[in-house]
Amino acid sequence: MNSILKKSSEHSRGLLFGLLTNCIFSNNEKETCPLFELRNSLSIEEKYAFVMELSKEEVITLLTDHEYCFANRLAGGFIQE
Repeated sequence: MNSILKKSSEHSRGLLFGLLTNCIFSNNEKETCPLFELRNSLSIEEKYAFVMELSKEEVITLLTDHEYCFANRLAGGFIQE
């Protein structure tokens, strides 16, 4: 699988904002999703402000955490239909 970070390096903040808005998996579990609490506790405006205030390194860290979660969930077949 190609790294999501390599494909989106120029648009990483937009990607992170999208991930904070929605998850493609049907069982968005609090225990396994690194973005669960942010996704479910912030308004859309707060999500945007949060992403824009992060350093580049913080954005990359969150996207790396998401990529690990995504790969594990993809292997388990948890995509919404």
